[in-house]
Amino acid sequence: MDNFNWVVIILIVSALIITYLFGRLHGRGKTDIPQDLIDLYKGVQDLPLRILQTIQGSINPQKGRMAELLTYAELRYDYDRIIPLGWPIDFIGIKNGDKIDFIEVKSGQSFLLTDEEKHIKNLIAAGRVNFRLIKVTEEEIQKFVTAKKEGRE
Repeated sequence: MDNFNWVVIILIVSALIITYLFGRLHGRGKTDIPQDLIDLYKGVQDLPLRILQTIQGSINPQKGRMAELLTYAELRYDYDRIIPLGWPIDFIGIKNGDKIDFIEVKSGQSFLLTDEEKHIKNLIAAGRVNFRLIKVTEEEIQKFVTAKKEGRE
């Protein structure tokens, strides 16, 4: 008789739980899209074409693109200017009057740099980064344009 009482109690409690859960599930209205997703979508729409092309050029088409996109969205607040490179380094971030960062985005389980990325990182760490100004005169441009025209004819 004691077993019978426990079985009845368990059945009643189970029925109450199932009824409660069914009522909650059935009573839900349409859920709105979270504002964060709407803002992210709007942010993607405003991205320059060059950034989208950089993201599309990622090695891992799914995780890489999303990681770079999310990173770009975050970096916009840390830098005055972000320059997408795509390969071998993903971005250069410029904070006026403060710093210039070379930015590589990694996703997935392994965050290993390629040999080329390691080489670039070592060059930067060793201070072997320079600013290079190349001057081109109007005369040089004109010679180049003239040579191109003569080559087509």
